Amino acid sequence: MMPFPSRKIGVDNLTAADGLAVGRASGFVGRAMERLLDGLYTLDDRTMYDMLGWLAQEEGIRLEPSALAGMAGPQRVCRSTDYQQMHAFSAEQLNHATHLVWATGGGMVPEEEMAQYLAKGR
Repeated sequence: MMPFPSRKIGVDNLTAADGLAVGRASGFVGRAMERLLDGLYTLDDRTMYDMLGWLAQEEGIRLEPSALAGMAGPQRVCRSTDYQQMHAFSAEQLNHATHLVWATGGGMVPEEEMAQYLAKGR
């Protein structure tokens, strides 16, 4: 997997997910992770804020925007017939699977900043 500038696909890396705003991924990391990845995706701030608001309201979990980037993955996998066919998974299997998301960040966000995040997520 060769890294390439995100601007080639129209991504300006101006985002609320400041910890993830990398214009070009590390070549070393790309080579190290290649055999462990099935796919990559981008998502917009609106999606992260929507998930942030939903998670806070439904589960009482408060995270910063960048911590939510991984939450879109299971949704995309379950909706992707290409992915399902590539791995011979049925939609039913994926819908009954356990999907884990590594969500770090939010515990040290100042209350005022978290309130702004939550306001954008509602």
